[in-house]
Amino acid sequence: MVRTTVGRLWPGTGPGRRGLLALLALPALARAQGRAVKLVLGFPPGGSADFIGRAMSEPFGRGLGATLIIDNRPGAGSNIATEYVARAAPDGETLLLGGNFSHCVNPVMYRKVSFEPIADFTPIGHVCDLPTIIAVSAASGITSLTDLLARMRANPGKWNYGTPGIGTPSHLAGAMFAKVTGLDWTHVPFRGGAPSLTALLAGDIEVIIATPPVVLPQVRDGRLRALALTTRAASPVIPGVPGAGEAGLPGLDIAGWYGLWAPARLPAPLRDRTFVALNAALADPVVQARFAGDGLRALPSASTAAFEDFIAQQRPFWAAVVQAAGATAD
Repeated sequence: MVRTTVGRLWPGTGPGRRGLLALLALPALARAQGRAVKLVLGFPPGGSADFIGRAMSEPFGRGLGATLIIDNRPGAGSNIATEYVARAAPDGETLLLGGNFSHCVNPVMYRKVSFEPIADFTPIGHVCDLPTIIAVSAASGITSLTDLLARMRANPGKWNYGTPGIGTPSHLAGAMFAKVTGLDWTHVPFRGGAPSLTALLAGDIEVIIATPPVVLPQVRDGRLRALALTTRAASPVIPGVPGAGEAGLPGLDIAGWYGLWAPARLPAPLRDRTFVALNAALADPVVQARFAGDGLRALPSASTAAFEDFIAQQRPFWAAVVQAAGATAD
């Protein structure tokens, strides 16, 4: 129940000026307190998108003056979720947690997508980096990246790697791995990081390339062995996992990122309010600690315009990566 004090009454005249203003504000107050905002994710629970969304949901929702609801819509490399937000009303109540995969990779890798990555969206801000890790089951006996490479050379054509889906940074990292090493392996896409992890632990696949929130808890439990990041350099928030250069593969250097979008034509006041709420959530020490604990770094944009410029710079880069990797999808 919401209790509201409406101010003193003027004798014989009904509500006073302050009381009248409060009464007029009641419908708006009720709407605000019952407001819900959907944060749409292109992957199922258990992966990096779900972790990121839930890690920042409470302070982000508080900044928006709403309850933030995580809405998982997996499939087609996040295209289902991306299209859903593109078609949503521009009222600030539907947001997309996407990334380089949704707005830079998929539009050039898929033969057809049912959204326009620029015209159909309002960019809000950068969220965090998205490094990926090459990992194997501890039961495999593989102890390092050089050990994996030696075994792949000794048994060509018998290796595969699982990822959260087609077009994800993990998929492209695997494609670039094949190009850099000259070794063929089969890509096995799943509908998220958690299903790929399950397949690895069951022995259905030999390797996964996955994000830190998927890999690191299993590494700490001794079930997985992290061989290397897919970036040349190591990450300051992922101790104990070498960069690809240190692990013996300096030609591999690729990682993704997450960002936030709203549907196109979002009114500027709503866009700015959402941007402020996002950056406040990313500055929250609890959120930063949760990100760092799972190998991610909050990287907020300086402005919505800065994020828009960042996307414009990233699109040709990722188009070149897709072309170099020879990655395609229907």
